[in-house]
Amino acid sequence: MRRLFLFNPENDIALGSGLPRITPPRQAGLLHRAGAMLPFWLGEEGDSVIVAPEDLTAATAWRKEIAEITGVTGPCPVAGCSPGEELTLSPWGWSLDAAWQFVKAGVKEESIEEMMAHMDVRRDLSHRKSALRFLDCWVKRGNRLPFTMPRLAFSAEDVMRFVETVGTAVVKSPWSSSGRGVFPVSSSTVAASLSRIGGIIRRQGSVVMEPMLPKSQDFAMLFYYKDGIVRFEGYSLFFNSTNTNYGGNYIGSDDMILEKLTRLVPRDYVESVRNEVMEILPMVLGEGYEGPLGVDMMVCGDEDAAPWIDPCVEINLRYTMGFVAKGVWKKLGREGVMSIAPVGADSIKKGERPIMLAPRNDWFDFCFVLMTEMPAWSARGVRV
Repeated sequence: MRRLFLFNPENDIALGSGLPRITPPRQAGLLHRAGAMLPFWLGEEGDSVIVAPEDLTAATAWRKEIAEITGVTGPCPVAGCSPGEELTLSPWGWSLDAAWQFVKAGVKEESIEEMMAHMDVRRDLSHRKSALRFLDCWVKRGNRLPFTMPRLAFSAEDVMRFVETVGTAVVKSPWSSSGRGVFPVSSSTVAASLSRIGGIIRRQGSVVMEPMLPKSQDFAMLFYYKDGIVRFEGYSLFFNSTNTNYGGNYIGSDDMILEKLTRLVPRDYVESVRNEVMEILPMVLGEGYEGPLGVDMMVCGDEDAAPWIDPCVEINLRYTMGFVAKGVWKKLGREGVMSIAPVGADSIKKGERPIMLAPRNDWFDFCFVLMTEMPAWSARGVRV
């Protein structure tokens, strides 16, 4: 059955609101429009991707240009679908707002009724407390966790006590996107952050507190989940920008990614973490979720200890840029780096003619450039 894709990176904001429709913050809205064709790298010829009607001409021209430059084919851009057409719906992530966007594009409401019926469960599982549930299972199964267990805070006082314990903490909104709602707090800054923390708690009920860890490398494991069964989809090696938002991904095979990770930690360690993650995810998700997901992780360590892996920084119950990176590798078959940066920002594409992974626009550059190593520096990024 033909797939209909929707790039809705504002989905975490929609889940946090709990509303049937939202008006996303400006940056999230611009990212949605600028990156609308990114699912091109997830789908196949015959599939479709929803774009704004005013962007249809540019998206069609970009698809033709990609085919001429690389020989790659994929989904075609559409502004909507035909009434009664049988489709498999594939949003970046599911929410009430995503369902409304599909209906707006011509999808029959009865086609999404089953998905709508389980939306409260999906919303709850998408809360960042799912990562805490995961780590609790990790420890109960006898695994080592060499840092203070993250926890929920229901008041600013809870955060202050946690900071007293760990020194510097990372505070996270239960649901957030585009880099909003994730920030460090230390003993010297906690007082100035109390109003912000209190506002998040009033709107979303709590915040998640984590100790600041000595990170040396971000990476993720990608899965598909259905009926309690976990299917491993691959690894994602990514870098964050200077303000902790997403900057880009390394493009390569799983073996290539493992080779880079094993410069830091043994391969059998990475694979043992993967196997344990696949055992724990059904304990956290039950049968309340179906679809793609990514588990963000970090290699951590300092001079006084051997490197170790934080097995669950976040669980993203949606597509991630790691899936796009796997699609780019599958279609292009070239080692390189994919980056996202605001138009006009310095970027990794200096000195190279990049392949644009989405149509050029006035807001964000999505590009691929041939490189064999992750960049030491990255542009201002976005959380997707």
